[in-house]
Amino acid sequence: MTQILVAPERFFPTMKAQAVAQAMARGLQRVSPQFEVLMYPLASGGSGTTDLAARAAKGRVHHESITLPNRHVREVKWGLLPDGTAIFDAKDALGNPDGPSQLQHTYTDSAPLALMIHRLIRHRPRRIAVALGDVLAVDGGMGLLQMFGVQPFDAGSQPLNSGLRQLLRLDYIDFSGLQPPSIPLLALTDQMTNWDMRVQQEDFRLDLIHGGLQTAAMRFVDSLAEHVALPLRELPGTGVGGGLGMALAFLGAQFQLGAEYLTALGTLRETVWNVDWVLTGSAELSRQSDYQTVGFVAGLARDAGVPAIALTIDMRPDCTHLYDSGLTGLYSILDRPRTAKEVHRMLPALIEKAAYRTGIWMQALSDPS
Repeated sequence: MTQILVAPERFFPTMKAQAVAQAMARGLQRVSPQFEVLMYPLASGGSGTTDLAARAAKGRVHHESITLPNRHVREVKWGLLPDGTAIFDAKDALGNPDGPSQLQHTYTDSAPLALMIHRLIRHRPRRIAVALGDVLAVDGGMGLLQMFGVQPFDAGSQPLNSGLRQLLRLDYIDFSGLQPPSIPLLALTDQMTNWDMRVQQEDFRLDLIHGGLQTAAMRFVDSLAEHVALPLRELPGTGVGGGLGMALAFLGAQFQLGAEYLTALGTLRETVWNVDWVLTGSAELSRQSDYQTVGFVAGLARDAGVPAIALTIDMRPDCTHLYDSGLTGLYSILDRPRTAKEVHRMLPALIEKAAYRTGIWMQALSDPS
């Protein structure tokens, strides 16, 4: 009997991690009845983290209603885990993206994130975990902090509204009303980039940080750092979410990679030592994958001395460094050139067929004869 651990993340935006794992399992089981497939879908801290955490830890899923500043009510899914952790996805709390169409997952106001944290505090969990993936707030986290009593003012002592451009008018910050969360916060992410590094990356709202906005944003962060006597701009994780990481760090949050957190909830770390192969995957593989599911699973497989294979759609030129992280093979699920629309429509079948092809030579290499 050949045991294969299947531990992919979602293939965004079409398939969730559970569906990807099931497609891989179907492909492998077509190869041989001697294949025993163990499924352990993962996430890197983005959408779906709450569902996977509740499944891995055998927790319970709930829904909470938050009332937005415009008086609309939003239902947000959250999980209560056996260790007392309340967990939710930031994207669920922020709702549908409301930013410019040319940038995905962009939000103009981070206040709903704070509203959800306040609601969960009423349940008195041991801690609150926030999955920060898939969101980019363009207010620098200011809306979130205002909900905890941090109030920025302009030179005329008028309070600033939400929005990154408001920082151009920033004169001082009043911390007298600050009421940080009474429960520890944990921020789950797919990268540990600090604020200074993240601002320099191409997708960090470059259309907004010109014209003095970058300087204003840095001044805002420095004011927060001075108040808590911490180098917020340099702390790993503070660059996540367009300022959400920095704001949560100001409130005392700790940071952890999403894949690492989910692994700790279940038995993946122990299971990998007892299998013959590991099959993982992600829609895109790049240098950033080191901190995401594929890189994390590859490291576990390397430590256990188990060969690990990754399936993907898009291989970036810098993804080959994943061989150093522990991967044995990188393979595209594409059988021929296809349009993006066609790939998304056929994704379950493409993943299943790629897993089947991979399983054939897994079988050949597992059978010395």
